[in-house]
Parts: sequence; C-alpha cells; structure tokens
Amino acid sequence: MVAASTIARDITHTKLAEEAIRTSEKFAVAGRMAATIAHEINNPLEAISNIHYLLRHNKSLNDDARKYLESADEELRRIGQITRTTLGFYRERDTSVVQVNVTEMLDSILLLYKRRLQSLGVVVDKRFESAAMIRGVAGELRQVFTNLIVNAMDALGVCGTRLALRVRDSRPWGDSNGQGIRVSICDDASGMPKEVQSNLFHPFFTTKGRDGTGVGLWVSRGIIAKHNGSIRVRSRTGSIHGTCFSVFLPR
Repeated sequence: MVAASTIARDITHTKLAEEAIRTSEKFAVAGRMAATIAHEINNPLEAISNIHYLLRHNKSLNDDARKYLESADEELRRIGQITRTTLGFYRERDTSVVQVNVTEMLDSILLLYKRRLQSLGVVVDKRFESAAMIRGVAGELRQVFTNLIVNAMDALGVCGTRLALRVRDSRPWGDSNGQGIRVSICDDASGMPKEVQSNLFHPFFTTKGRDGTGVGLWVSRGIIAKHNGSIRVRSRTGSIHGTCFSVFLPR
C-alpha cells in the first residue's frame, strides 16, 4: 500500500432533515385522518341534535331531565365546534390571501386545546383589544399561532399555571408610520436561558428531545416574514420567570 485517504462529512443536518420530513408526513396523514373522522362524525351528530330538539319539546319531561338535556346540548355544541374547527384546519391548506380575524382564530385554537389546558390547571388570560382583521393566508397563520400556544402548553406542563394572550393595535418595531396588530402569547413557566433563546429559530434546534422536530419556530418565522411581519421572544429564568412570544402583522 502506497497511500490511504479518507473523506469525512458531517451529515447531522441531513439526518435531521430526513427525520423532519418523515415526521411531517406522519402529521399530514394524521391530518387527513382527523378530517375524515370529523366529516363522518357530522352525520350522527346532526341526527342526535334533531333528537334532542324533539326531546326539548316533550312536555312529559320533568325539571331534572331538562337540566340533563341542557348539559347534553352544551356538550353537543362543543363537539360540533371541534369538528368544524378540525375540518377548517384541513381545508385551510389553500394558500390564497383572504381576510383573517385573528381573535376568532385564537379562540378556535384555545377551544381545541381546552381539555388539555384544564388538565394542566392552566388559567387562560385573554385581552383582545383590537378587531384584528388582516389579510393573509389563514392556514399558515393558524399554523403559527397553534405552534406558539402548544409550545407554551408544553412548558406549562413542567411548571407554571398561566397562559396570557394579548391582541392590540400596534406599529412595527423601529417604524412609527406602519400600522398593524401585535399578538403576544406568554406563559409563566420556567423560562429559557440565553443560549437556548439564541438558537430558537435555527432549523432542527429543539429542547423536546425526540418529541420535537426543531422546525416549528423556524417555519413560523418564515411564515411571519412572508406576511411582512416579525416575531420576537423575551424570556427570563430565576425568581421571576416566563416566556413571551410577540408577533407583529401589518394591516
């Protein structure tokens, strides 16, 4: 043997990208299945609603039975809202620009995760001080806000009890002439150290281990930039702790 050589390449990002693609495909399949299930639920749900309507007009029911029927009606309305929201998620894959009511969008996301928030003992503090009508791609904006709310819930699953949502009229950072809305999603969890914050929007960076793909915030920042907006994060650890993501979207 006269000579030998080796070529070494760092394929970490390639492997992470492959894993992210596999995970996104699983989510896509799960989304299609959820939409199909929601569609199938609508038919028996309508039948049950009709039966409840007939029962409400039955004069033989006593007061206790009517109270139980009212409780059942409330749960039916909630199921109906969840199925409509689930179908909305799937149908919002359209990339056309439309009028988006951000506060209604946030309310629908919170409704979907209501049970989880209750199980975590989280108090939701909402302050919507703006009509919050903007033009954008509804499905993409829903993806951003869902990601931020789910991240906050994941953090609150470790510690903390409060999720705060704020929507108000605002101007972009560093520009006193622009107009838009600012959406803040904050939690009182343990917060993030400086080194984590500096890597948050990098692709494949995650603090969730195998439960995270590391592309959620990276993609979210791209979507916000596509809408000519911006996103910032503030976080503190120690005795006063928590994290707040702030999204500005122009009108």
